Amino acid sequence: MSSEIGSRIAKNSFYNVIRTCITLPITLVITQYIIKQLGTEEFGVWVLVGVISSYAQLSDFGITESLVKFIAEYKAKNDYIRLNQVINTALSMYLIVGTICCSLFLIAIPFIVTTVLNIPLKMQDTAIYIFNIAIALFLVNLLMGIFGSLIIGFQRMGYSNFINVLSVSLTALGSVYSVSRGYGLKGLISTNALVVGVTVCSNVLAARHLFPELRINPVRYFSRDQASSIMSFSWKVQISNMTQLMIFQADRVLLSHYIGLDAVSLYEVANRIATQARGLIVSVFSPMIPASSALQAQNEEERVTGLYRRSFKYMAIISVLFSALVIALAHPFIETWMGSGFEKSATTLQILMVAYMANLLTGPGSFILSGINKPHIAMRSSLLAGVSNLFLCIVLVEWIGYFGIVWGIFASILASGIYFIMMVHKNIPGLQWGLYGHTLLRPLLLALLFGIPLLVIGEMMHVRGYVMLCLLAICYIVPVVAGVWQGSYLDSFDRSLLHKFNPIGRYF
Repeated sequence: MSSEIGSRIAKNSFYNVIRTCITLPITLVITQYIIKQLGTEEFGVWVLVGVISSYAQLSDFGITESLVKFIAEYKAKNDYIRLNQVINTALSMYLIVGTICCSLFLIAIPFIVTTVLNIPLKMQDTAIYIFNIAIALFLVNLLMGIFGSLIIGFQRMGYSNFINVLSVSLTALGSVYSVSRGYGLKGLISTNALVVGVTVCSNVLAARHLFPELRINPVRYFSRDQASSIMSFSWKVQISNMTQLMIFQADRVLLSHYIGLDAVSLYEVANRIATQARGLIVSVFSPMIPASSALQAQNEEERVTGLYRRSFKYMAIISVLFSALVIALAHPFIETWMGSGFEKSATTLQILMVAYMANLLTGPGSFILSGINKPHIAMRSSLLAGVSNLFLCIVLVEWIGYFGIVWGIFASILASGIYFIMMVHKNIPGLQWGLYGHTLLRPLLLALLFGIPLLVIGEMMHVRGYVMLCLLAICYIVPVVAGVWQGSYLDSFDRSLLHKFNPIGRYF
């Protein structure tokens, strides 16, 4: 991996991390406030709004990820004609497929609310109203998403992250206002509508600034060849998306159906932390899709292999050590954040973080294989995870109740992760199995050495309060960072990259 590619990825990853560090506290504060104001039942309905919107995402048909890949590829070649063709072709496809699918969703909403989700009768009318608005907002986001895809494909994450922080901040302010004024769920969905408008305008302005040659004219720039290229890539991504929903969204649907809205809220408290933690780590590595696409466009196969080796090492360091910290402090953090009565959420968080850690380790391979036009590998792995997850969750929720969902997710993610790593070795040349022993051993040992004492201290001393939690986190982070830094685990390239993009790196 060259210094230029490494620098670009590191810069974009830095922007992504800054965004997550800003939005995470906002999300935590707003989640607690909404639960306290609305109660667990209404909050459970609001959680399901996100689930319904996620399933509406299927109408994307994998086009978004395809669009990012092709935009990055054509940008690397400075082919502005094809850039306009692929953008306008995708817009036409979005308009046709999105309108049809979202219309079907709107027709099915009453059945979903009453039968699939088993929402109590007193809340059904409100749920149907806000679900309908959510689907309409999703369609707007889908059509206007081409501008966000252009920003990412151009590898200008500073713009996309600024817009994301803006939207999260506006959502938080609007949510506080709506709930405090007693507008409830209808106020929250109205806030979302306003934020969608601001986000769309911001993405359009940024895209126009980055690509002045952009022309939106689907009639003139539609290309059958581009449509064929998009579909040949996107249908594999679509299957992966479907199975990802079976893993990361079916949980709350099953909980609502079998147990109730209170269980959805308890689960969501844990899931939001686990998802935010996972998202923080994923944000570091998401710039690899456009970067690897650019490398493929330049026939840089060896550098793609080097990109995987280094990115897996970085993923191992971050995911293992960060997951161990979250697991160790799960109970004191949840009680500090939400108060008493959420012990089940803390245990859920610990199990989910182990599962998500396994899932994160497949991330570099998934990003890179998608970038080099091999999304079918992730598709097969996701299909295994999705089918096994749905089967296990349905069986286990009937057998052991609430935690059956959690353990079903755990088992399916672990099995699919092992399969995926095996497939990576068949599709990225030059990889050796010794890579995993070398990269995983030190982070795992450090996580156990410093994570277990942290877990014991947090429980035995009944640690509570954000100050004490921060002190414990520092007591964990300092020795594990020193443990990673010492010796030959990081080579000269790794150290130079850290020195360049870590303002405190020069002092180690």
